[in-house]
Amino acid sequence: MKRQSRQNKPQVFSEEDVKVDILNTAKSINMPPGTAESIAEKTTKEVAKWVIGRKIITDDDLNMRIAKELQKYSRDLAYVYQNRGRII
Repeated sequence: MKRQSRQNKPQVFSEEDVKVDILNTAKSINMPPGTAESIAEKTTKEVAKWVIGRKIITDDDLNMRIAKELQKYSRDLAYVYQNRGRII
């Protein structure tokens, strides 16, 4: 029997949770707080627009979308999201 990954379970989207997660991730890569806050705000707004109209999203879907948006502002942050759940 194949075990389902935790990341493939449907998730409830929360803008605040996404923003806090981006800020924590930015802190872990030593990004300046002001820069992190700006990036987190912009990314969270774009991801929230993407979520509208979707009945179900998984953690994988969400992380991929966050990574896509982050790519515009920070390759390092995007890289972390692209590799969530993997050993890097």
